Amino acid sequence: MNIDSVKYPIYTKNRLFDLLALKFRFLPSKLNHLPLKCIVCNRVGLYKVKGNDLREDCTCKSCKSFNRQRQISYVMLTSVLNKKPLFNSLKNFISRNDLRVYYTESKGPIHDVLVKMKNYVYSEYFGEEYKSGDYVNGILHQDLQKLSFADDSFDVVISSEVFEHIPNTYQAFKEVHRVLKPGGRHIFTIPFDARGFKDTVKAVLDENGNIQYLSEPEFHKDPIREEGVLVYRIFSLEMLIKLNEIGFITNLHHLYNPLLGIVGNNAIVFESIKEL
Repeated sequence: MNIDSVKYPIYTKNRLFDLLALKFRFLPSKLNHLPLKCIVCNRVGLYKVKGNDLREDCTCKSCKSFNRQRQISYVMLTSVLNKKPLFNSLKNFISRNDLRVYYTESKGPIHDVLVKMKNYVYSEYFGEEYKSGDYVNGILHQDLQKLSFADDSFDVVISSEVFEHIPNTYQAFKEVHRVLKPGGRHIFTIPFDARGFKDTVKAVLDENGNIQYLSEPEFHKDPIREEGVLVYRIFSLEMLIKLNEIGFITNLHHLYNPLLGIVGNNAIVFESIKEL
């Protein structure tokens, strides 16, 4: 079954602004926009509301960033640069030659800004037939379960809706821990259910590398693969304990800032810091 995104549980009731934003999608196309400030492209402009999932919506007309991407940018600004998002944007990173940043995507508004950094690395996963460090059509291939980077390589690693698609998820988290410098940060989003303790495992690989489905298959849309990408796991509180065992101190940011286009009742970003 193909779906646009995993349906997240409701953490809080929608606020008045969210309810109004959801109403905007019923207006004619020329009218269903909200005037807000984008912390990705640093422009004050119009945001288009098209669907009923604000986390994956409220798109900036200038840079095409949507809500979840601005949530990640917010944490990057406040935690890494200690900047106030209202007066700054992701573009502040461009001049930071002292920071080495790795992003697990090669497309999108965040990438379009960070690619101007001096010490920026990005990649995609193209399939098991390639090994980490290979280049496919000019783009670096990395398997997050076995990264090709040296220990202590990066100050920041960014991923968004990636780790649920990795068969050996916690091995990938260990690899991120390995390549981060002490004090470095992994800033990420994942499908997260705060109501339960154990992760929900939806599929596994058997000893022969074949996929075994433990429940009805779910897929996310993917810019690389038309068929989408399989969801192996929905995370829960268990993840926080396992990240601690790996050596991370993890912060959970539950965000809300309508002026910056960060809305909805499930704006959650994780920040795992490698202990010094």
